Amino acid sequence: MSSIRSVIVGTAGHIDHGKSSLVRALTGTDPDRLAEEQARGMTIDLGFAAYVHGSGRTVGMIDVPGHERFIKNMVAGATSVDLVVLVVAADDGVMPQTREHLEILSLLGVRRGLVVLSKIDLVDPELVAMALDDVADFVAGTFLQDAPRLPFSSVTGEGLPELRAALDALIDDVPEHEDGGPFRLPVQRVFSAKGHGLVVTGVPVSGRVALGDALEVVRGARPVRVRGAQAYGRPVEVARAGHSTALNLAGATVDDVHRGDVVADPGIFRASRFVAVAYQHVDTGRPLRVRHPVRLHAGTAEVLGRAVVLEEREVEEVGAVFVQLRLDEPVVTAPGDRVLVRDAASMAVLGGGLVLEAGEGRLKRGKARVLADLGARRAALGDVRALALATVSAARARGATLDELARQTARSPAEVEAALAEDVAAGDLLKTPSDRWLDAAAVDDVAERLVATLKALHKSQPLMEWVDLAAVRAGVDVAEDVLRAVLTSDLRFETAPGGKVRRRGHRVNLAPALREAREKLLKTLLDAGSTPPAVDASLTGLDEKDTRALTDSLRAAGEVVPVGEHLFHREVLERMTEALVAHGNARDGRIDIPELRDELGTTRKYLIPLLEHFDARGYTARHGDKRVLRKRGTTS
Repeated sequence: MSSIRSVIVGTAGHIDHGKSSLVRALTGTDPDRLAEEQARGMTIDLGFAAYVHGSGRTVGMIDVPGHERFIKNMVAGATSVDLVVLVVAADDGVMPQTREHLEILSLLGVRRGLVVLSKIDLVDPELVAMALDDVADFVAGTFLQDAPRLPFSSVTGEGLPELRAALDALIDDVPEHEDGGPFRLPVQRVFSAKGHGLVVTGVPVSGRVALGDALEVVRGARPVRVRGAQAYGRPVEVARAGHSTALNLAGATVDDVHRGDVVADPGIFRASRFVAVAYQHVDTGRPLRVRHPVRLHAGTAEVLGRAVVLEEREVEEVGAVFVQLRLDEPVVTAPGDRVLVRDAASMAVLGGGLVLEAGEGRLKRGKARVLADLGARRAALGDVRALALATVSAARARGATLDELARQTARSPAEVEAALAEDVAAGDLLKTPSDRWLDAAAVDDVAERLVATLKALHKSQPLMEWVDLAAVRAGVDVAEDVLRAVLTSDLRFETAPGGKVRRRGHRVNLAPALREAREKLLKTLLDAGSTPPAVDASLTGLDEKDTRALTDSLRAAGEVVPVGEHLFHREVLERMTEALVAHGNARDGRIDIPELRDELGTTRKYLIPLLEHFDARGYTARHGDKRVLRKRGTTS
């Protein structure tokens, strides 16, 4: 087989204008493969053929149906097209689907092609010239304005050499598809081949896949494996972007995959019901209302939903606006994909757009921040680093996960990390241990909220040098790994073991009365040893509020330790722990509770909560009604 040039040529035009005949003349293949198509003489579904370029390289051709009832099939093929052959019959002229197909191709971003005036054998030469003039008027102002306009007859072969020459020249000008990035194939056809099982066909939009590679059917995350691949009907070791491809897949059946599904590298793409687009309205005489019922065509999928205009207005004139498509079923898209929007009821084309984001929920209308985020995404399309940075920026203090960045850039996690490596090294991005990414603005926002929260907590707890991280989280609502990353990266904060945090340099300045009460309380508890008194206002000489604040600060500092309802001085509890270990070691690990009580010099009132404390710390364990030492020979 000749080498393959990764370019797809598509036909377009009204029904019965000779598209399929043109493909047969160019390729020798009848694209009408269905029995119903053969019987009715009408293209119903997509047809595929291999065109041999003058250089000997193979190029794919997709023949689309021209009947208005099969527009969804036409769009499923047109999304793969790099250049178009628009066919207009000389005896019929420009017809409704001629106009609609050209409009659809324009919205899908096709920018190259030629016009064929077909069936010239059916009209006089003078009418051919007039028809060519009419076609010139029709394509004026479109991407086909300066395209070749060629008369052709599939019956006589007149014009075929000129058509081949013009098509070859156009193909030479089309950049080939790059096969970098993750593999993604929107499924056009699904069938079962005898002796092989599931086969899916389509044109990969990115990446490459080899025999034995693992893939997934994205909607449903069903894992599959490639056990066979063909390009243009011939076996290949590797299938690439821009090749008309058939994959024999293990791990699924024809009931598991449908047209509109996407087969892709695992873990990168995800189906979503919320797709934000930079929408372009067309002059149909129909406004796009705020929550307009629509049909979305994305890749090979067609899904019903509503188009929600994110600005505070309806769209009545030709122009661009941000729209979120809220769909009845999830679809797989990637930033930069072109989509088509039709009216749900009339099927009329309303417009199209560029995918900016496949999100997880509704975007709020009329919000400047939402519109700014989408504007940044639109400006970043085509640049992996810029798009990843825009995604990080839009995530703000929540942070963007690496999986999210991969999904929103349609690149592998490794590619995203490589693209952002310099930003991380320069300190412009903060990467948390759990691979959550924040930009400098988000870090500053979290840090400012931390400062304000710590100020308030220090003020409300004047006796506390350190604050519990849990209390800080309650005031700064971000993920814990984000909080910890900001705390450790910003010099305005200090952290301590046990989940403690404070503003750097914060110290407690006790008033003389509080300092005296603190020293008195610590001495009382130290002197009381294993039978400490209840700590209340009568013991400290302070009111209840200050007493509670004082004991909280001593607990936070580790000077006193709560055991049940009692407070023990830290040194006393350490001595009792050492005595417990010595007691157990002397008895081969057994704990004699009455003897331990006497050795500790305490009473049953304190002994029971002490034993529970030792259990909780892992020093002892209960076996029925007895206890044994677990940490023998150590008090660490």
